[in-house]
Amino acid sequence: MQRFFGAGHVTLHGNAAMYQVVKLSDLAFIIEHFDNYPLKTKKYGDFLLFKQAFYIVKIKEHLTKEGLTKLVAIRATLNKGLPERLSVAFTNVTPVPRPQMNKTNLDSNTLGIKPWLAGFVTGEGCFFIKVSKSSTHKLGKSVSLYLLISQHKIDSDLLKSFTQILGCGTYSIKKDSDIGTFLVTGFNNILDKVIPIFDENPILGIKAKDFEDFKEASVLIKNKAHLTPEGLDKILLIKSRMNTKR
Repeated sequence: MQRFFGAGHVTLHGNAAMYQVVKLSDLAFIIEHFDNYPLKTKKYGDFLLFKQAFYIVKIKEHLTKEGLTKLVAIRATLNKGLPERLSVAFTNVTPVPRPQMNKTNLDSNTLGIKPWLAGFVTGEGCFFIKVSKSSTHKLGKSVSLYLLISQHKIDSDLLKSFTQILGCGTYSIKKDSDIGTFLVTGFNNILDKVIPIFDENPILGIKAKDFEDFKEASVLIKNKAHLTPEGLDKILLIKSRMNTKR
């Protein structure tokens, strides 16, 4: 991302890496990019608020009391709202209204949707191998492949649309939770619909290795190797190095 935008810097904080851009001229270029290639989630509303704040700072209005109050009012709506220290310092600030967003309608014919989906899954998705106890399998274990994508329920329309893009999958919200999940199960769905999309539109970053492991497991299952002790051990080994265990 740093090379793509030619700006900003990357820092490490424990196991986390952070890409950060603070220079106004660099931010102007990034804003132009997302004007040309709009975000598809509800985060687009945060982007519009961010643009408002950017122009307040650009014309130095933030150096006035009125301008600073405008910035804080935007910050109160942006993302998760004001942190406690600002809430205490600006007790009389009224948050600005959040921009109204149109319902997300995506399908397999949406221009550029498959590369976009690959990018979204790179950041938000999970390729998962589930190994469960089973009384109907000779080895006592069954193997399943899942694609999971979770988001706050405000983006439920977006996640529901993945069913149209992929031609499979279901959406659900956990009881007493704000988190919605799009889930693809069924080996044929994984083999015939999920894997081909990401072969043609590559996953990036470390998650690309998870996808390759996921594919390796799919080949073993296709060849019924998971029904043998040796094949099951291979799948367990693959599972042991994926996602947070990598």
